[in-house]
Amino acid sequence: MIALVGLNANAAMYIVGNNPFGNWHTYTGAEMTDNGNGIYTYVTDQINGTVWFVFADNLTTGDSDDWNTFNGNYRYGPLTSGQAITAGIEYTTQKSTNGNVSYSFAGTLGESYQFTFDTNTMKFKVEGYVAPVIINTYSVAGEPAEVFGNPTWNEKATETEMTLVDGLYTWTKNGVELTSGTMVAFKIVGNHDWGYAWPADNYVDTISETGTYNLTFTFNADNEEVNLVAEKVGEGPVIDPFTGSLYITGQVNGNGWNPSTAIEMTNAGDDDTFTLANAQITDSGDGFGYFSFMSMLGTDANTWPANEYRLGAAADGTPAVLDEFVDMGGFNTTGAFKIEPGYYNITVVLSGGEHGLLKLTAGEAPEPVVDDVYILGDVNNIGWNATDGVKMTFNEGIYTANITTQNQGDLGIAYFGFTKKLAETNDSIGWASIAPYRFGPVSEGAFVMTKEMLGNECSLATDGSFESIAIPEGTWTVTVDLVNNKFTINGEWPTDTITPEPEGNVYIIGEVNDKNWAPNDGVQMTFDEENNVYTATVTFDGRNTEGEEGAEEFVNYFGLTKKLGANDQDWATLNANRLGSETDGNYWVTPELMGQEIGLVCPIDMAYRIAKGEYTITVNLEDMTMVINQAGGLRGDVDNNKEVGIADVSALIDYLLNGDASAINLQNANCNLDEEVGIADVSALIDYLLNGNWAE
Repeated sequence: MIALVGLNANAAMYIVGNNPFGNWHTYTGAEMTDNGNGIYTYVTDQINGTVWFVFADNLTTGDSDDWNTFNGNYRYGPLTSGQAITAGIEYTTQKSTNGNVSYSFAGTLGESYQFTFDTNTMKFKVEGYVAPVIINTYSVAGEPAEVFGNPTWNEKATETEMTLVDGLYTWTKNGVELTSGTMVAFKIVGNHDWGYAWPADNYVDTISETGTYNLTFTFNADNEEVNLVAEKVGEGPVIDPFTGSLYITGQVNGNGWNPSTAIEMTNAGDDDTFTLANAQITDSGDGFGYFSFMSMLGTDANTWPANEYRLGAAADGTPAVLDEFVDMGGFNTTGAFKIEPGYYNITVVLSGGEHGLLKLTAGEAPEPVVDDVYILGDVNNIGWNATDGVKMTFNEGIYTANITTQNQGDLGIAYFGFTKKLAETNDSIGWASIAPYRFGPVSEGAFVMTKEMLGNECSLATDGSFESIAIPEGTWTVTVDLVNNKFTINGEWPTDTITPEPEGNVYIIGEVNDKNWAPNDGVQMTFDEENNVYTATVTFDGRNTEGEEGAEEFVNYFGLTKKLGANDQDWATLNANRLGSETDGNYWVTPELMGQEIGLVCPIDMAYRIAKGEYTITVNLEDMTMVINQAGGLRGDVDNNKEVGIADVSALIDYLLNGDASAINLQNANCNLDEEVGIADVSALIDYLLNGNWAE
């Protein structure tokens, strides 16, 4: 029998070593990504100083280390232990039974590195990782000015951005007067940056005869194929710049004058006739709804297409007469039509009249989007019951219900949300069955209703949102519009009540301050409004013992969350709001990390591990970072003024010269963390001030 030497059948590769590689356990490690053809990669930005590591084509089973199996079967390493790795150089590995041989690599926390392992050659290398460029927009830039405007070759122009149509990025310019011999030259530009442009040489097409042309530019991003179709049109009136689509914007179907979410009309079969059935026109505040048209969407809520793509009334506020065609102003007009609120069928004929025609006829309110809508929560003495809720009444597209809210505890605040279906049982199975049907306000955390917001339209998220509305005890009329995804609340605001505070808390959970991993119990951090951070000083009692006898580490595990669970079993709510590290396993907050920024991500249910003691934890949700210091201490803050600067160097040198510790903080002065204060701490402090990072 011939023995084959190579990877195990599972065809996986791992990096095993210090964090972020699993902290030298044979049953954990950083699994590399299979890129095909025997190439595996792993990217991390969590290397802090020097790490030691090896490669493995398998891990041991169970939750205890099995070094004999690991070293004898799976481990790939160097010839000599501690072989230092230089970025960009390829190294050859070998299977090793020596448990002491490993590679070493020095990295900087926050910088990204890519480890690449080739199982064909059993070689690897480490390189700085550069994320692939993502092209968000494609546009056309070129000449002549009749096509592209002035200036020509303008890679920053937004009006030439392309739209994805049937797999091709497309931009159309219609009704262009071009003479025989005109050369249309252009490139496709990615992200409005000449660094990403196709083809390498300009695409050039020469116009053979004078006339009016509709030009269609296409780009296939998969194979980088560029094309131009120049279609000469007849001598009749030219609809310019008709792009094949027409959109309506304004107080129509909840659009609210957002150019990026305008309502697309339907082509009725003729190239220039567009319709929209049963469109809802809502009141702008003066008894009328206003709307206009455009042939191209904007890129965001504040960016309108160039006026040449906008089509409206010749004068702003022109009435749209029911059952009659009225003249439009043609493209390059931005005036709005107006009509009383209601449901209408809208027809636009671009070639009608001199500049296009508009006609409205009476429409009908749509049928209910769902059969029923219920209000769930602290309403009508029901409480949060999956089988019971207040059924809303449907009338002309709107659901309505009168409710009375009851408080939760002593806060005087009630919470409620919506669902399109009730459950058969009020248990975890019942709640899970209606989860796809629940919806609530557009909000991160509970939506806080205030007196000033009564009667105003508020946005709904109808895609399974579990968020609720927080409101004082009282009697309210609630309306829900599922066509426009809006809700309103009306009623008399109670006096002498507590206004609910918005959810914006951060909690420390786990083995902290005598607590023990209950999803509804944690240490609430204090918000420092001036510095926009959350802080808390907490104690870890060292209830877990790790390490060899005589050299034990007394540690605790903890996490962070923006929201606690509703009860001691509500892990789903907790985990959906957890803050943690991307590092696999438990992130070890070592003494070297005291005072350093630790990156946070959400949601992720990774825990942190920390030695016994009292610490001050600071969380910045804007930067998504956490800083941990020993309580009462800030590494390097020798003069105890809450800052680390050159004055601390002077204070430390003064202490070493005269021995007077009355004006300094000796704990903070131990800059190199060797439990002694000496000249080495001066060097460590100066290095920190020069480099911005504490050396190991």
